[in-house]
Amino acid sequence: MDGVAIRSLRVRLVLPLAVVIAVVAVGTLGYHWLWRAAGGTWLDALFMTVTTITTIGYAEVRPLDSAGRIFTMFVAVTGIGSLFYTLGVVMEYLVAVRLADIRGRRKMDRQIDTLSGHVILAGLGRVGRQAAQELRAAQVPFAVVDPGQDAIRQAEERGYLCLQGDATEDAVLERLGIRRARGLIATTANDATNMYIVLSARVLNPGLHIVSRAVDEASVAKLIRAGANRAISPYAIGGHRLAHLIINPTVVDFFETALRKGSEALNIEDLALASDSPAVGRSLEDLAIRQATGATVLAIMRDANPIVNPPGDLTLRAGDHLLALGTGDQLERLEKLIGGRAET
Repeated sequence: MDGVAIRSLRVRLVLPLAVVIAVVAVGTLGYHWLWRAAGGTWLDALFMTVTTITTIGYAEVRPLDSAGRIFTMFVAVTGIGSLFYTLGVVMEYLVAVRLADIRGRRKMDRQIDTLSGHVILAGLGRVGRQAAQELRAAQVPFAVVDPGQDAIRQAEERGYLCLQGDATEDAVLERLGIRRARGLIATTANDATNMYIVLSARVLNPGLHIVSRAVDEASVAKLIRAGANRAISPYAIGGHRLAHLIINPTVVDFFETALRKGSEALNIEDLALASDSPAVGRSLEDLAIRQATGATVLAIMRDANPIVNPPGDLTLRAGDHLLALGTGDQLERLEKLIGGRAET
């Protein structure tokens, strides 16, 4: 059942609840008036009303004459009917919510099953939420896994594909399509947990690109030995950034703009040349990248060695990575020109 049906049930619940409240109020007022001469209290009147509409069946709190009994029958018929109808609507609502949750979970599971070349985000804490925002801004498909119910609820509210579970378990990673994934980000607040996640992911997919958070700077080397391609400390990065905001604020502002992939500002992309790329064997000058695309090649990564500000006569090879600066449209034209693929 979808959200519209659930909202309609909420609307249906308003009327019977209002009738129940009205019957309780009218019954209390009525019994208090009937027993005004017999010394009846407001509590007596309320007790009589509640026992009548709930069919508990206690004896009359105070003696009732013919008018009182007729009034009691009215309260009983109206109150019992509205009360049971309210309970029925509540049960229907609870069942509908449960069915909606099951169907929504199945739909999400099917979407996760179709993912390929995606990123698995393990942990949706403060660091994980920021990583998720960046992945969404870059339009990179990803799925979130976290053992916490609150974290999963937040992920669902933001429209993320998610799974509640422990990422250190192989079965959970398998459900997230670890063998089809392009990368994994471990962002939990515990280095030991991140290390188990990295180890499990590396065994299941040896070619996976893994980035891990390191709470303790001393854990960076251990996480890399465990199989992470990169391990970073958010605190160290934050400290470096704060210092550079004082030392070189203009440079920091430029790179914040250049690395904002979700905007129309400048972006920096890593384009890898495949062996069948038409650019292989040609020089940068022959390709006329700047004139044809408007993008600028900042550097070329070759055999893990950077060639900064490459000369025009440099011949490109298969496996080269071009670090290019430009707008989204310019980089897209460059990707088509060299027949490369964007890397993250």
